[in-house]
Amino acid sequence: MALALLAVAACAPKPLLARAIAARGGPLPGFVRESEARVARGFPGTWRWRQVYLVPDRYAWTIYTAGEPDHYLFDGTTARAFVGGAPVSATPGATSPLRTHARFVAVVNLDALALPGVALAPLAPGDLSPGAARGLDIVFADDGARYRLAFDARDLLVAATGPLALPPFGSGTVTARFADFVPRGRFRLPARTTWTLGDTLLAEERVLAACPDPAGLDPGAFAAPTALPDCPPGGAAR
Repeated sequence: MALALLAVAACAPKPLLARAIAARGGPLPGFVRESEARVARGFPGTWRWRQVYLVPDRYAWTIYTAGEPDHYLFDGTTARAFVGGAPVSATPGATSPLRTHARFVAVVNLDALALPGVALAPLAPGDLSPGAARGLDIVFADDGARYRLAFDARDLLVAATGPLALPPFGSGTVTARFADFVPRGRFRLPARTTWTLGDTLLAEERVLAACPDPAGLDPGAFAAPTALPDCPPGGAAR
């Protein structure tokens, strides 16, 4: 009887989260990504930025400007802003809009969803976004934040919806839709993302370079912008 139960368990389908992580190429503890975006709201135009992420919630966003770049770093506790290498501000993470960005990226990256304090439930067919084959409802125990993820028939993540703070525009429910999945080392990652706030287009992002799991990325890199790794054109996984 015990052997029969083990055989049934071995043949049972994997949970959707595990299948989605496998479909994109496996666990992805961190990444560096350089992007160009056509921004439609606030300050319309073409922007360049870099995002750096490390499980579970370390995050950095660098916006390239005509002068020195603006850096926003979240080390899991404190959010810091820099202009070039000069510190500008430091605020508790619990009250910083940047924490919502870190959380959204963590949700999209999937790996942190397997950690304690995250409740996952399958979405009902009627709650799926158009074109999605299946989905997940995500709720975080620490603040009750809720997200919805949509996956296609290949179990690739094609859309994510959840709360995001966007000063000076306030906070709202943002949806990111992912497309053009391309190989990045052993991973298959989206090259294009469309960002909307409700029915309003925010930006259309195109990835210029992506470096999954870059060498040397550790929690200490999120203390200052000089410690953040770059991602050269054509960058790929180790």
